[in-house]
Amino acid sequence: MNTALRRMPFRSLRSKLALLLILAAAIPIVLIGYISYRWIYIVQTEKIETEWVEKAERERDELERKLEELARVSQLLDVEGGIGREVVRFISSGDSYERSMLYRDITDSIANVNFSNPNLGAMFFYAPQLEEPLLFPNLTGPISFSLEVLTPFYKQKAFTYYGPHFSKAEERDGEPVFSLLRKLDYGQGKFLYAYIETGIGGLESLFETEPRGDSGRAFPVYHALVGPDGRVVYGNFRAETEIVGKPFRQPAGQYQTFRAEGRHGWTLYQLIPRSDYDREMNKWLKQFALFASLSLLAGISLAWLIWRMVYRPIRIINREISRFSYNQTPAKTAATGLPEFDRILDNFQAMGRRIAELILDIEDKEKRRGQLEVEKLLVQINPHFLHNTLNTIQWLARIQGQANIATLVSVFTRVLHYNLGKKTIIVTVREEADAVRDYIELQNIRYDHIFNVRLDIGEDALDIPIPRFILQPLVENALYHGFDGDEVGAIDVTISREDRTLLLQVSDNGKGIPDDKLADMLEASGDRKSGLGIGLRYVKQMLSVYYGEEATLTMESAPGEGTRVTIRLPDEMKGGDPSWTRSKR
Repeated sequence: MNTALRRMPFRSLRSKLALLLILAAAIPIVLIGYISYRWIYIVQTEKIETEWVEKAERERDELERKLEELARVSQLLDVEGGIGREVVRFISSGDSYERSMLYRDITDSIANVNFSNPNLGAMFFYAPQLEEPLLFPNLTGPISFSLEVLTPFYKQKAFTYYGPHFSKAEERDGEPVFSLLRKLDYGQGKFLYAYIETGIGGLESLFETEPRGDSGRAFPVYHALVGPDGRVVYGNFRAETEIVGKPFRQPAGQYQTFRAEGRHGWTLYQLIPRSDYDREMNKWLKQFALFASLSLLAGISLAWLIWRMVYRPIRIINREISRFSYNQTPAKTAATGLPEFDRILDNFQAMGRRIAELILDIEDKEKRRGQLEVEKLLVQINPHFLHNTLNTIQWLARIQGQANIATLVSVFTRVLHYNLGKKTIIVTVREEADAVRDYIELQNIRYDHIFNVRLDIGEDALDIPIPRFILQPLVENALYHGFDGDEVGAIDVTISREDRTLLLQVSDNGKGIPDDKLADMLEASGDRKSGLGIGLRYVKQMLSVYYGEEATLTMESAPGEGTRVTIRLPDEMKGGDPSWTRSKR
């Protein structure tokens, strides 16, 4: 698991921080870009397309209006109730006066029609059976007309629409127009035509040779006019000779196309070059890419700056930790410049100082425990004590027989077992009292019961834990140093519990101790030559190790009045190391 975690990408703080900051910079860019794209490309594009469709429909409607205008004017030229009836009479009459009157009336009527429809171009009647087929033109200049050169736009009953094409009147030569040719039957298989042209007012954009766009458009718009048969009658997006008269095919991928269909099956197309149509979008994409790159670069730069800002404090803290691993002495370190890291560093330095203090304290306690163990062995394995005891066993073996020897050996074994640390260093008051009783019994056998030792232990104190071997040294001092010769003495051992405190007292009625020797015994040095004070020093150090300043040891003595040693300690142990279970061998 740990190996897999170590091999994971972006495992270091620097890489994770860089990734997060780059994502923090990239995510808003992507969201803004997506929203902008939705707005510009979809919403705006749909809006633009709608506008262009509407524009194509307006041009279609304008063209429809002009073609309807041609049809409406042709009604005025009809042979049934229109000017055409007078024209037929003019053609059929042989009376020159009547013809002149009819000519005048027809000319006036043509002028009135032309005046009421200012968008009209050339307008005349065409009678192909006459020697002079063009009759009553509304223009004075020459007119070049031939049915064969006209390309039909679409037909509707007797109406044939043409265009767009150039006007047939020379005075309007080069001007594009739409035209209508209406066949007028006037009986017995005779007929003539009414020809009418209309200008392109309102449709000028259809006939731009180089479309450049209007004031609200920055790109060209081309047009194609397709008849009901699907063939192109006009187009300016290619050379006209290439497409007119041919089936219309939308140029794939080259143009954005919009269309509007007329009522009579023809279609008007608007074609915008794709490169021009996408120019605004491409311009936005380039600007967005530029700003996105700058934002991403700014995010990377911020990641690098933040990493620099974070890495220096981390390096200082890591250096302090590395230094502390081999040198626990306090050292002054530079501030990181960031309050949060400064607090971490201050806390670590405080922790380091505390750890150094604890290490020194532990080393001191271990040293003191070693000293206690040596001194304990000096007390426990007293050559004089062992020698006298063995002599006593030898003497009893010769005089009294094996029963007393067995008792002595049993007691001696218990004392030796307890003193040599076969049990844990922490015992109960009950166990410590039993050991003292065994020791007293051993000494009474040795000295023929010249000592009267009384133990008074409260029931509530029997199970309180205490360090092992703190009562016997006090009793031993009373036995060896409290009495002279074969003097019979009394020793009282009292243990009681008072308000969370354990009270231990050892008192005797011996000779007492002078003040100067008493002070020497209470000092740390003690009387090492005579052994006086070694046990007291051991007891004091044990109390210091396991209770610190919460335990006290006092001695009261006067020559001829005996001695009393009092120990006060808490009824709960708070110091030391209970796991230390045995003393040094």
